[in-house]
Formats: sequence, C-alpha cells, structure tokens
Amino acid sequence: MKKIKLKELIQDIKEPWQAMDAVYVNDTALRVAKIQGEYNWHTHQKEDEFFLVLKGKIYIDTDKGSVELKENEGYLVEKGKRHRSRADKPAWILLIEPTRTKTKGE
Repeated sequence: MKKIKLKELIQDIKEPWQAMDAVYVNDTALRVAKIQGEYNWHTHQKEDEFFLVLKGKIYIDTDKGSVELKENEGYLVEKGKRHRSRADKPAWILLIEPTRTKTKGE
C-alpha cells in the first residue's frame, strides 16, 4: 500500500466533475473530484454520500435549501435526498461513498 497524498491528487485533476478514486476501504470509496459550476440534480436511493472540501468553497443544494462548505468542512447527504453540488470558482472535494454509488445518481 502506498501513501495517499491528497495535495498531489488535487494537482492531477484538471477537469471538473471527473472523480478519481484515491483508495478503497472495504466497500467504501474515497474519491477526489474538482467542482466548478453546477452539477445536475440527482438522488442516490440506497447510499449516503459525504462531501469534504479539500480546497476552495462549495455549496450543496437540497430541496430544503443550501449549505456552504469551506475548506476542511464536510456535509452528509443522506440516501434518498435530492441534491446537487456547485462551486463559483474551482474547488476540490473528497467524496466518501460506497464503491457501487453512481456519481450521477439514479
């Protein structure tokens, strides 16, 4: 097993919305992604999804409002909750979710 260097992964991701799997822990994936602009509204019916901001600032929009997340802040989107992520400027996140999670929802 090699060391995971999040700063290096951030530098490697050039295009927004293309998650890179950093490591797997049992059936859970830790995915690094660049966010810029707005993602599509979607729902994960069977899986929770945790967002942790590594660099920048993002928003998680739900039907009940928006949550602003700055560096080193996280938010859990519970299964079945319609949501989207967005960022006015480029931002990088760590997603923690089951490996089977379809990043575009169901």
